[in-house]
Amino acid sequence: MTLPRRLESALRSAWLPLALLLLALSTVFVFGGDRGYFYRGVGHNWISSEHLTIAMNLSPEHGFQRFERRSIDDDGSTRYQLPYNRFPIGGYLLMKGATLPFGGSPSAQLYAARILVLLLFAATAVLAYLSLCRLTSNRWIALTATLLAFSTYYLLYFNDMTGNDGMIDLFGVILTFHGMVVFVQKGRFRQLVVKTCIALLLGWHVLALLLPFVIFGLASDILRARSAATASTPPPYYVKLKRAASAPFRSRYLLLGAVALGFGLCVLTFNFTMEYAALGGRKPLTELPSFQSMLKRTGADSGFNAEFADVRAWRPFLEEQFSRISQMFIPYTFHSGRDASQSPAWLAEFRGVVLGVVLSATCLMGSMFVRPRILFATLASFGFFWAALMRNSSAVHDFELIYYIGLPLVFFTIVL
Repeated sequence: MTLPRRLESALRSAWLPLALLLLALSTVFVFGGDRGYFYRGVGHNWISSEHLTIAMNLSPEHGFQRFERRSIDDDGSTRYQLPYNRFPIGGYLLMKGATLPFGGSPSAQLYAARILVLLLFAATAVLAYLSLCRLTSNRWIALTATLLAFSTYYLLYFNDMTGNDGMIDLFGVILTFHGMVVFVQKGRFRQLVVKTCIALLLGWHVLALLLPFVIFGLASDILRARSAATASTPPPYYVKLKRAASAPFRSRYLLLGAVALGFGLCVLTFNFTMEYAALGGRKPLTELPSFQSMLKRTGADSGFNAEFADVRAWRPFLEEQFSRISQMFIPYTFHSGRDASQSPAWLAEFRGVVLGVVLSATCLMGSMFVRPRILFATLASFGFFWAALMRNSSAVHDFELIYYIGLPLVFFTIVL
């Protein structure tokens, strides 16, 4: 039996899958865009109100500081609560721009900020779809995998959280991944650098995506240089060694890592400089509130490590991470009405951990059998790189599970 010509032509249309994706994403605004109040769990509400307050306080008058409140001491000096200059300014500028027309109406400002974050959620899904289209050369597989991955519990629970390190940061990560796909397939390096810099203005999680990409890319260049040397007339052994050793320094992967690191340090230097100026130069760099906060998140503060020793110890940390990863594959509707910080009983037990391990291993191993392997391996593993390097942050923040988005994207793509 053959399909009618019009239906067959429609199914082959390049625009139909994208139109269906946009239609599905529009339901997020129809059913979730009227959230002009705080109604979810404690963590979700606290982060939303805190970061939105910081964005609304952002102004040239205070040197573009990210602070929750300020007070006047007895001597007339201004005191800021400044723990958030460790973050880039881009996300807060976006929220400030969205809320600026609604000054004096907290409900309208919250509504505007949530619409902004939901728009970035939709844009992130579209970028993921476009990336999978390039990787699979099949729009319907890309559409299905994207819809399944973005319909999972943590993504739909935190998709309207007005926090800099939520959907705003995730948008930058997937934007950079799309740049990686275009670079690997088309060799367009400049667009990848631009997308990376944009992502670094929105948040730091993109560094966890760049790390495996640079490592895998350098390894690929070294192997390619070695095989090229042996394919022709076999040169002396020292020539082979020299070519393999010099390959990383000629690699654009290393250049990408250097540019990202340099740009990120510039952003961080700007933040600390502005904070130092706002505090009147009264404190050295190591005593700045943002610097102290950064030490806590990176595991360099012994007091913080001791306070949260029970959750940052490797065994409970890994068990919790894998238990939550298993929820990254479960549709939101199966958890309707539950708080994200309260795992369902059947997932909190041993079988939830096993399910998370099995699904993660499937994604990581499966990425070795598809092409291009470097991109699928990067997408599947970058969440683990962030969790391992920023264990203090990942252990206490359940919303950081959204940065395992690569796992369901890879899993559903491989299965399909």
